[in-house]
Amino acid sequence: MMSVMTSPECEPEDLEFALTWTASGRGLTGRLQARNVGQRACRLSGKPVLVPLAPDGTELAARTVITLELRAPGYVLLGPGDSAVADVGWAGWNGPPASGRMLVRWPGGQQDFRTTGPPQPDPAPDGATNLWSSWFTPSS
Repeated sequence: MMSVMTSPECEPEDLEFALTWTASGRGLTGRLQARNVGQRACRLSGKPVLVPLAPDGTELAARTVITLELRAPGYVLLGPGDSAVADVGWAGWNGPPASGRMLVRWPGGQQDFRTTGPPQPDPAPDGATNLWSSWFTPSS
């Protein structure tokens, strides 16, 4: 049985991410999947922070809103081959073009990966251009 005391935080080389965006009104919604591709168990803590990337790889100024509702525990334990998912969304975008690549950050590191689906949401007439994410949960 895995234990949080013996399982280190997942690092970039431990994880592979996937995300398919779906249009939802003017925005996008999706389910971010993190899969442990390493040979050891690890702990994936917190909510993911997503940062869209421009075609030249620079970070776009869309920010992830992290709400502070309590979740105990605030992590999932992933054995080799296990996956976790987090629901995510992007309200709208009024800035430079997005590339379809996303940077994901978590307490153990960061990694960029290619998304599928629309590369960015529609313009936001109300100015809402933030992203949001929920807690990672084990996927079945």
